[in-house]
Amino acid sequence: MNIIDFSNITEMAECATSTVITQIIRNPKSLLCTASGSSPLPLYERLAREAQENSKLFRETRVIPLDEWLGLPGEEGSCHAYLKKHILTPLKISRDRFYGFNPTAENLEEECEFIKNVLDYQGPIDICILGLGKNGHLGFNEPADVLHPHCHIMDLDSDTQQHKMVANIPSKPTRGLTLGMSDILSSKKIVLLVSGSGKEEAKRKLRSAEISTQSPATFLWLHDNVDCLIVD
Repeated sequence: MNIIDFSNITEMAECATSTVITQIIRNPKSLLCTASGSSPLPLYERLAREAQENSKLFRETRVIPLDEWLGLPGEEGSCHAYLKKHILTPLKISRDRFYGFNPTAENLEEECEFIKNVLDYQGPIDICILGLGKNGHLGFNEPADVLHPHCHIMDLDSDTQQHKMVANIPSKPTRGLTLGMSDILSSKKIVLLVSGSGKEEAKRKLRSAEISTQSPATFLWLHDNVDCLIVD
């Protein structure tokens, strides 16, 4: 893992933007896996500006989300709403190039199988953009005795249920859909963006390079092409 420390989030976002743009220029049909939350937002804002300056830059780019909440009463707070606002609309990602979750599917196990098939036929992911949870999670792969390889339904940790994205939702979601650890680790390139308060212990465990299911982010040490960008 290539750990790079930054003094501010602007520098971190510029570094991540350069990585993504280089990949898109190299392969316009790249498949991006996109996390939601505050850490990747400055990156997405810069990608939106790049799209304004070059309307053809992302015309073939494909996108798959990292995860999605289950049980929300509507679109508010959903990862889809977040990505629609910050990625899909500004980058003009057409519906046929977005492989999203259906959190209202009658059979969620079949939905997970659908996402697995998408990755089998459309993957692997070219760049996986991740954030670090306060408890060390990646997507909704929460600390546990065992981790799952592919898309699955996850019971959410109490800390995750208090995420800013669902702060205005009276009844907090207790479950989510997420890509699994093998899905993530099969990516050709991984960019882990780490910013925000309350993550000191998660960062300490990550830097230790000791791999544990109780800190899923530490599994990124098993991948040979990870940029971990940290703002302290």
